[in-house]
Amino acid sequence: MAKESRVRKTFLNMRINMITYFVAIVISFFTRKVFLDQLGAEFMGLTTTVNSLLGFLNLAELGVAASIAYFLYKPLYDDDQDKINETISIMGYLYRLIGSFILAAGVVFSFFLPLVFKATSFAWGIIYLVFYGQLFCSMLGYFINYKANTIFAADQRQYLVNGYFQLTQFSAMILQAVLAYYTRSFVIYMVVMIAFAIVNSLILNWKFDKCYPWVVASVQRGKEALKHRPEIMLYVKRVFIHQIGRYVNSSAMPIIVYGYASLTMVTLYSNYTLLNTKVSNLVYSALSGTEASVGNLIAEGDRKKIFDCYKELYSIKFFVVAFLSICLVHLNSDFIAVWLGTEYVLPAVLVLLICSDFFLNLVRNTTDQFLNGFGLKADIWVPICRVISLAFIICAGLRWGLVGILTVPVVVQLTLMHIWKPYYLFRSGMRLPFGKYWKLLLVNLLPFVIAYGVSAMISRQLGFGEELTTTWRSFLLKAISFSIPLFLIALFLAWQFCEGIRMFGDRMTKRWKVRRK
Repeated sequence: MAKESRVRKTFLNMRINMITYFVAIVISFFTRKVFLDQLGAEFMGLTTTVNSLLGFLNLAELGVAASIAYFLYKPLYDDDQDKINETISIMGYLYRLIGSFILAAGVVFSFFLPLVFKATSFAWGIIYLVFYGQLFCSMLGYFINYKANTIFAADQRQYLVNGYFQLTQFSAMILQAVLAYYTRSFVIYMVVMIAFAIVNSLILNWKFDKCYPWVVASVQRGKEALKHRPEIMLYVKRVFIHQIGRYVNSSAMPIIVYGYASLTMVTLYSNYTLLNTKVSNLVYSALSGTEASVGNLIAEGDRKKIFDCYKELYSIKFFVVAFLSICLVHLNSDFIAVWLGTEYVLPAVLVLLICSDFFLNLVRNTTDQFLNGFGLKADIWVPICRVISLAFIICAGLRWGLVGILTVPVVVQLTLMHIWKPYYLFRSGMRLPFGKYWKLLLVNLLPFVIAYGVSAMISRQLGFGEELTTTWRSFLLKAISFSIPLFLIALFLAWQFCEGIRMFGDRMTKRWKVRRK
């Protein structure tokens, strides 16, 4: 029964989240053009940079959400309501402290904004509105939304969080775009964002109360219970250090780019990362239910089922991410040129580095899921190395500019996240020879090496070379001529050589037959 429920919830997550994110992607691309035309590249760069600065403050979150989710898998699996209430009360207590600290730190940090944005042309009222508006939205997660966000995710109902968030998000974006077109007002843009964050919070908590009326978070109970649960703080401390490494790889990059260039260059960079982020969010949302599934599966303790699940998830995600990454490398600049204009196109080497980082970030997700499921967080030296890599990023920026800034994270990711992390998982979690991972990697990689060479040749033969497309028609033809052969050839080869792909195919076939009956 538990297994059937887990599989059902996983597919429900995939189906609902795919729909909501597809709509959100379409709306994001439409509204981004309006925002750039009506509000300007510098304002969009300002919002991106402020978001990254707040990401630094949010490091104080310490990874509490990820830690609490780990400690909820077993109680949810056992339906232990008292343990669930105790654990979520601990989270409420910790989030009360952390949220208060971040709010105070944000107020103090705001005094230094004139030093950070001294080269901008915006009035200080606009800069402070952007900063405090985003800070307010962040506070909702610490004081209001934490119960729903955490339990929905741990109980494989992440589609509810993503669904309601995306519904309010793209409603806000449409309204922002319409008002920006007619008013070009930075103030109205921010007011709409804040208003819809409040609406999302109200809807999410209303749904949570309907699904889990018995969940009661008591800050006082959490404070007392934490004294008897030292394992939670130990795990939080380990996760916190890993959170620092994740921040270095994501949120810090726009700040560094701004330090070497301008808010306008941040916008050019973020246009590409916007595409990649929307695609990665689509992948994450489609497979988000597998996070809790892995935690519940590991709680059962069947080692063979755990490794079979890893192979299947790894192959599925590798196929999807490799296909999307190759398409992004090949078509990203063409899309930007048609969508926003050739003045927003970056050099090919920068596009390759941005997409490489995108690929490495997503492919590691399966290994991260299983490390989280096993609770393997003792390798705190890894995020420390990623923090140290900031010095190399800065030095590379001084020597080679943006090429150097974007190259270092790729090298660091390859070394730490795609060699050490799988080794750590197979040695301490799976308890299997590391050679099994290399075999899994190679059989998933080779089909795409072959498929890329063949599909690129087919596209060139059809008249689509390296030159940028200038119309939507030519872009669509180029995309079709490249992506369809890539997909079909890679799928054929993957089916022949990748056991995980065949396992997923068999699972889908059986599910389809059951539904037909």
